[in-house]
Amino acid sequence: MERSWYAFYDEGVRHSIDYPGKPMKDYFSKWVEKNPDKPYLIWGDKQLTYKEANSIACKLASSIIGLGYVKGDRIALMSTNLPEYVICLQACWKLGAAIVPTNPMYTVPELTHQFGDSGAKFVFSEAQFANKVVEIIKNGKTSVQKLVVIQTANKVEFEPADYLFDYEALAAQGEDREPDIEVFSEDLSMLQYTGGTTGLSKGCLLSNANLEAMAFQDVEWFKPPFHNPEEIVAMAAMPLYHIYGFNTSVNMMMVAGGTIIVVNGPTPDNLLKNINEHEPNYFAAVPAMIYGLNNHPDISKSKIKSIKAMICGSSPLAVEGLNKFEELSGAVITEGYGLSETSNVLTCTPFYTKRKIGSVGLPWPDVDIKIVDLEEGTKEMPNGEPGELIAKGPQIMSGYWNNPEETANVLRDGWLYTGDIAAIDDDGFITIVDRKKDMILCSGFNVFCREIDEVMYTHPKVLDACAIGIPDPKRGETPKIFIILKPGQTMTEDEVKEYCRKYLAPYKVPTHVEFIDELPRTSVGKPMRNALRQQEKAKNNQS
Repeated sequence: MERSWYAFYDEGVRHSIDYPGKPMKDYFSKWVEKNPDKPYLIWGDKQLTYKEANSIACKLASSIIGLGYVKGDRIALMSTNLPEYVICLQACWKLGAAIVPTNPMYTVPELTHQFGDSGAKFVFSEAQFANKVVEIIKNGKTSVQKLVVIQTANKVEFEPADYLFDYEALAAQGEDREPDIEVFSEDLSMLQYTGGTTGLSKGCLLSNANLEAMAFQDVEWFKPPFHNPEEIVAMAAMPLYHIYGFNTSVNMMMVAGGTIIVVNGPTPDNLLKNINEHEPNYFAAVPAMIYGLNNHPDISKSKIKSIKAMICGSSPLAVEGLNKFEELSGAVITEGYGLSETSNVLTCTPFYTKRKIGSVGLPWPDVDIKIVDLEEGTKEMPNGEPGELIAKGPQIMSGYWNNPEETANVLRDGWLYTGDIAAIDDDGFITIVDRKKDMILCSGFNVFCREIDEVMYTHPKVLDACAIGIPDPKRGETPKIFIILKPGQTMTEDEVKEYCRKYLAPYKVPTHVEFIDELPRTSVGKPMRNALRQQEKAKNNQS
């Protein structure tokens, strides 16, 4: 398969990869055997070698079997970034379990849906969130039978119960040997739930083969800055329960054989503290993290130059922010795009060959992409014309858990219909225009929210912006823009509209402007347009 984008791959990056077809646990075992005394996990002033981490994971796996585990059971992991989270993951994969990464900030109704839908029997929870699981077990509406509590420095007391177990006790009492359970490449290894911002979240079926492909693609793309993947010291600052943080930190290291610095709380101070103490050479970030580091008063006195390369995703990175960080650190940044349904990444910008402002880069090795018409999704659009992005690749899910209708909607003839509106240029560079569900229909015209956002990003007074469509009696819908100003700046509604008129067709110019202090965001920093729509709806209902 020849594609235009191969011409812009960095030197040494292969177009296609030979995947060994092994379960993920085998890659961890490989490094335990090869580099037993190499640091695997570092946090604060503590660390675990590959051998030590494996020993705890084996004991934990043995104890889970003792609690009644049967191969294929789903096990939910719910915590902030802790070394125990990674150990639990390794224990689960030794057992052939499917992990259910769970946002600890979810409410009881949200957790009840996710646990109920997944059929999870076991939940490993950080102590500060465990009372929510206790409530769910008591209400009996899910399959959850056992709760394992991970205590941290701030210990939480619980009433004794036959369903309640202590992580440290289980990790100490089990047998230190590999479980006698055969695990296969095609076995389900993860039920990654979508964000659920437009309805109930859906569980993406990700096999060992999917995650293996993602890890190999990750390592392949990073070959130019890291000729030897084993040298990677990754700062895991993104939430590990999110597919982005997990795959670009933990899963990538399964194949690379590097070291993971576990960061709990990605504040600028905490990020800089970990950089100074541990000198990571790689990390995955969102734009807000980069902006925070750029503006940190101690950045010039830090060890920021330890960073060699990084990936940034979730939302567009402003050019000035990218350039400033690369100047401060000497690092190179790739910007990526993907979904939970794709095990995380589909495209990335090259490190060295060519950079196109506003583009999310090129399809990864073994990934094929088309842009098709928005109505039927059957006609391939000419280069430069927007349409729905569809994709094929070995990292793409087999479907949604227990949801054949939604599976059939998004998987057609082997292609994943992403729901994202994009365009591809003659060189194969992809630009994301918007989500289909975020498109505003104004007087018969299609208006893309993201297009309005990006115009406002260029205004020197604007820190962030997010457009939505709101009901309009004459137009059907009309654009409204929410704006966060930079500190000390003032701006009027008329200024916003006048600025937009310079760059947008008249029907795209927002008719409503609201200045706010913060935007509702997902756990990885994406603005939640649906939350803004709901706020608007509530306002209108009150008036």
